[in-house]
Amino acid sequence: MKATHLLTACLLSGLLFTVDAWAQGGSQVEPRYMSDVQQLAKHPSVIKAFDLIKAEDPRTVKEHILLTEIEAPPFGEAKRAQQFGQMLKDAGLDSVWIDQEGNVLGLRKGTKRGKVVVLDAHLDTVFPEGTDVTVRSSGDTLFAPGIGDDTRGLAMVLSVVRALNQNKIRTDADILFVGSVGEEGLGDLRGVKYLFSEQGPKIDSWISIDGGDLGRVNNAGLGSYRYKVTFNGPGGHSWGAFGLANPLHALASGIHYFVQEADAWPSRAYAPATTLVVSAVELPSTQSPLKPGLKWICARNTLRCWAKWPLSWITRCTVA
Repeated sequence: MKATHLLTACLLSGLLFTVDAWAQGGSQVEPRYMSDVQQLAKHPSVIKAFDLIKAEDPRTVKEHILLTEIEAPPFGEAKRAQQFGQMLKDAGLDSVWIDQEGNVLGLRKGTKRGKVVVLDAHLDTVFPEGTDVTVRSSGDTLFAPGIGDDTRGLAMVLSVVRALNQNKIRTDADILFVGSVGEEGLGDLRGVKYLFSEQGPKIDSWISIDGGDLGRVNNAGLGSYRYKVTFNGPGGHSWGAFGLANPLHALASGIHYFVQEADAWPSRAYAPATTLVVSAVELPSTQSPLKPGLKWICARNTLRCWAKWPLSWITRCTVA
């Protein structure tokens, strides 16, 4: 992944002029924005910023490896957050802090202080606590759990901070550089939700560095509904509890009917792309399915769509 993609998508298109934060799908970039980007790309300070990012790529790679080798499972991002916060301070931001949810925020003040633009990458990875996150290299490629999603984004955020500061590029708006928590899985975007709540800062525009294809810019948000469904029952043992209500049997039936009803949903033919999955099944850690008296078992399922109404409609149909 090349750091220059970041400037194209973020530095030129978002940080040097303020674009209102709203989502749209299937549209073209307005000519006035393209004109602004083209003019900015010719500015001597911006050209120097590109050159600096290229020249500092070895440093960015070292920071990338350092952060990758700090475990950051969902709800376990604190150690990486401390390190990332210190790196933002070292890069020269005006102030850096960690909010109540665990997000790392670094402020770079604008000249007009009227609006706030966020450049974000998430701190957590999908990998559980205890995963070996040692980075190994083969040729020009680095391998490790979480090295792409989204630790590379954190390294790129640091690179942008230095490019702005060392080239004395000033912005009208304040810029908040963010390392957010809880993006993956059961984190359920808890960090971003907090930032957009009443307890969070005022935010006018949001740019997130995430995903593996950094040559692509998305301008629409993918919504998701997540559910935890719990089944209780005394059954479970193949002999001693035979004939009693078995929560595992109920769970299997529930998954079957959920998928059956969702697949038969008549509006899927003309609705925006909508996905559904049962992604995990859990037992109490202290219980064995071989022992009588299995008390509960749960499933976690996720619905995703570009629009809200299909999610609400499927939920009503399948839950009913």
